[in-house]
Amino acid sequence: MRMKDQLELQYRELVENANSIILRLDIKGNITFLNKYAQNFFGYSRDELLGKNVIGTIVSPVDVSGRDLKAMMDDIISRPDRYIENENENMLRSGQRVWISWTNKAILEEDGRVREIFCVGNNITKLKQAEEEILKAKEAAESANRAKSSFLANMSHELRTPLNAIIGFSELMKEESVGGLNDKQKEYLGYVWESGKHLLSLINDILDLSKVEAGKMELELSEFDLKELFKKSLAFVSDKAMKKSVTLLTDAKEGVEKVEADERKVKQALFNLLSNSMKFTPDGGKVGIEAQKTSNGEILVCVWDTGIGIEPQDNQKVFSEFEQISSDYSRQYAGTGLGLPLSKKFIELHGGKMWFESEGKDKGTRFYFTLPVRQT
Repeated sequence: MRMKDQLELQYRELVENANSIILRLDIKGNITFLNKYAQNFFGYSRDELLGKNVIGTIVSPVDVSGRDLKAMMDDIISRPDRYIENENENMLRSGQRVWISWTNKAILEEDGRVREIFCVGNNITKLKQAEEEILKAKEAAESANRAKSSFLANMSHELRTPLNAIIGFSELMKEESVGGLNDKQKEYLGYVWESGKHLLSLINDILDLSKVEAGKMELELSEFDLKELFKKSLAFVSDKAMKKSVTLLTDAKEGVEKVEADERKVKQALFNLLSNSMKFTPDGGKVGIEAQKTSNGEILVCVWDTGIGIEPQDNQKVFSEFEQISSDYSRQYAGTGLGLPLSKKFIELHGGKMWFESEGKDKGTRFYFTLPVRQT
């Protein structure tokens, strides 16, 4: 047997026994060859498909989405270079729809005209179904998240109205504006007032979070001095620091002065970070703010502490909504777990970033964020 004949026989055996669909089509889209795998896959014998057009046999004129597959096949024949790789819906003899990933190669005449198209295909139906399920799950999750945000926003508005009345009237009574009180009554009213203020703070966090997630949170820009904001923020936690004998420190380098930002949101982010540091720093520890101007013109702020630190297994929880790290120390404190994620979102609204570093248990934590000096 001549070498050429041997090579051709080997080629035919390889094609026939390949574990993929192999077809050849003429310029009209008629099938001129199909291997055994293609016959078994589509459910036709060789004689039933040879000379038949792919449209109406293994390709429906229109797929389930309405895509014109006949026009696509005409385009493959006329411009095969655009369809070297292609995915489309195909049809088995039983009528079942399947997805095939095709690799197509034009076989040319000597003058460069297309003579045939050599096609190799693999069944990707399960992959497509998995992708569709993932897409449906994603859409369902997004819909549920939108519903959650809408519910939280409405609920927060409904709760704030009676809560403001409770806070307002308890404050009037506590100040004895409507009559005298004994010491025990003052003490109990103080608990009511403090609890109301705390609950209102939590509700405001939920409302702010729902606004950010819904894309309805807007920045109210103004120019303010960061150093002054650091002082005000530290003043908010100074009473608690005195009770716990925690030392408060600040170190703002040269160049950290005025910025254009939403002062209330930056202040809230700072306050959340400082409150968090105070909460998880044992008596006698230290909490501080450091700031410097970076080479790209941003302000880099660090809120640090000598507290309980963050263990590696809790890293993913830090900026997760409604989650808190689990430890004997942290379980002493109640909260929604919204302070840090909300702070991160506020900084990102400004075009900045927020992250943290901790060497582990009892090694303290450093929370960083960047803030552009000007909003563009």
